[in-house]
Amino acid sequence: MGERTAEDRKVEGSTPSRGIFMKIYEKLSAADSFSMLNALFGISSIFMLILSDFHNAFIFILLAVLADGMDGMMARRYGSSIGIIDEFADMISFVAAPAALAFSTYGIVLMPLLYAYIIASIIHLLNYHYSEKNIFVGLPTPAAALLAGSACLAGFPLWAIVIILVFVTVLLASPIKFVRIEGLSRAIAAFIIVITIVMCYEIFFILLFLFTLIYVIASPIKIYLEK
Repeated sequence: MGERTAEDRKVEGSTPSRGIFMKIYEKLSAADSFSMLNALFGISSIFMLILSDFHNAFIFILLAVLADGMDGMMARRYGSSIGIIDEFADMISFVAAPAALAFSTYGIVLMPLLYAYIIASIIHLLNYHYSEKNIFVGLPTPAAALLAGSACLAGFPLWAIVIILVFVTVLLASPIKFVRIEGLSRAIAAFIIVITIVMCYEIFFILLFLFTLIYVIASPIKIYLEK
């Protein structure tokens, strides 16, 4: 049996496939490119943990947060053709990477909590994909990653890490609404993250933790007061 000719396919109403890679590539937008970069930073964080390089592992998570912020800005301005890429990238950078960082830092004792954190994150990301995008229902995964990651690098004791993981896990799957960081708050957040990346001192990890905690507490209050 021989292969069908191009004429045969044309007669039958079909054309040779250009390949799934090219089909997806043509649909990618600028925002999707930043989502890809986000995912690459996330997997790089996990690679650093294989080398026991905890500092650079967290730095890559911070870079992923910046890429995720650019992704959001570009998507709101120009649109995103393949929105689900963002959730895939977040799963790597803000769920798998910080969970691996906490496990590498504190050991097997955290495994049950990390499983709960991962499941709550998956539920949150699925809910976000099918809900309105102007607010977050449940704690955003980048904020959860910043709280857990900065606490690990700041050297918080095990009991504090346990409390933080329980706290973020509950909030991830909760119906509590959180606002997007915009304007001056976004600029301040980006500045703190960049300074932390450049300086990489314990005091900056603590400041980053406190800044993120302020957002986590103040954001639902702001939404409540605006009702």
